[in-house]
Amino acid sequence: MSRQLPDIRLSQAIAWIWLGFIVAGAVAWLGYRYWRWRHPPQAPLPETSYSERLRQRLAKSQGAAKHKRRDDPKGRQHRH
Repeated sequence: MSRQLPDIRLSQAIAWIWLGFIVAGAVAWLGYRYWRWRHPPQAPLPETSYSERLRQRLAKSQGAAKHKRRDDPKGRQHRH
Protein backbone atom coordinates (compact mmCIF):
# COMPACT_ATOMS: atom_id res chain seq x y z
CA MET A 1 0.00 0.00 0.00
CA SER A 2 1.62 3.13 -1.13
CA ARG A 3 0.40 6.45 0.14
CA GLN A 4 -0.52 8.98 -2.46
CA LEU A 5 -0.15 12.68 -1.96
CA PRO A 6 -3.40 14.60 -2.19
CA ASP A 7 -4.01 16.79 -5.17
CA ILE A 8 -2.24 20.13 -4.70
CA ARG A 9 -5.16 22.17 -6.11
CA LEU A 10 -7.63 20.43 -3.80
CA SER A 11 -5.35 20.98 -0.81
CA GLN A 12 -4.99 24.65 -1.69
CA ALA A 13 -8.74 25.06 -2.06
CA ILE A 14 -9.38 23.47 1.36
CA ALA A 15 -6.66 25.65 2.93
CA TRP A 16 -8.18 28.82 1.42
CA ILE A 17 -11.64 27.83 2.67
CA TRP A 18 -10.32 27.30 6.20
CA LEU A 19 -8.40 30.55 6.06
CA GLY A 20 -11.57 32.31 4.93
CA PHE A 21 -13.47 30.87 7.91
CA ILE A 22 -10.78 32.05 10.30
CA VAL A 23 -10.66 35.54 8.80
CA ALA A 24 -14.47 35.82 8.78
CA GLY A 25 -14.59 34.75 12.43
CA ALA A 26 -11.90 37.27 13.40
CA VAL A 27 -13.69 40.08 11.55
CA ALA A 28 -17.01 39.16 13.18
CA TRP A 29 -15.39 39.06 16.62
CA LEU A 30 -13.69 42.44 16.10
CA GLY A 31 -16.93 43.92 14.79
CA TYR A 32 -18.81 42.63 17.84
CA ARG A 33 -16.20 44.07 20.19
CA TYR A 34 -16.34 47.43 18.41
CA TRP A 35 -20.15 47.43 18.51
CA ARG A 36 -20.19 46.61 22.25
CA TRP A 37 -17.69 49.40 22.86
CA ARG A 38 -19.92 51.89 21.04
CA HIS A 39 -23.15 50.57 22.64
CA PRO A 40 -22.52 49.77 26.30
CA PRO A 41 -25.28 47.93 28.16
CA GLN A 42 -27.88 50.08 29.84
CA ALA A 43 -27.79 50.47 33.58
CA PRO A 44 -30.36 48.22 35.26
CA LEU A 45 -33.54 49.91 36.41
CA PRO A 46 -33.75 50.42 40.16
CA GLU A 47 -35.89 47.79 41.83
CA THR A 48 -39.31 49.11 42.75
CA SER A 49 -40.57 48.77 46.28
CA TYR A 50 -42.95 46.00 47.25
CA SER A 51 -45.84 48.44 47.65
CA GLU A 52 -45.25 49.83 44.14
CA ARG A 53 -45.14 46.33 42.62
CA LEU A 54 -48.31 45.40 44.50
CA ARG A 55 -50.06 48.54 43.29
CA GLN A 56 -49.09 47.78 39.68
CA ARG A 57 -50.17 44.16 39.97
CA LEU A 58 -53.54 45.06 41.48
CA ALA A 59 -54.14 47.77 38.88
CA LYS A 60 -53.36 45.26 36.14
CA SER A 61 -55.66 42.61 37.53
CA GLN A 62 -58.49 45.07 38.16
CA GLY A 63 -58.15 46.42 34.64
CA ALA A 64 -58.52 42.90 33.26
CA ALA A 65 -61.56 42.16 35.44
CA LYS A 66 -63.64 45.12 34.25
CA HIS A 67 -65.52 43.13 31.62
CA LYS A 68 -69.19 43.79 32.15
CA ARG A 69 -71.74 41.07 31.69
CA ARG A 70 -74.15 41.62 28.92
CA ASP A 71 -77.80 41.23 29.72
CA ASP A 72 -79.55 38.25 28.26
CA PRO A 73 -81.46 39.46 25.17
CA LYS A 74 -84.53 37.43 26.20
CA GLY A 75 -84.66 38.96 29.67
CA ARG A 76 -83.88 35.76 31.58
CA GLN A 77 -81.93 36.00 34.77
CA HIS A 78 -78.88 33.87 35.25
CA ARG A 79 -78.48 31.60 38.25
CA HIS A 80 -75.50 32.29 40.45
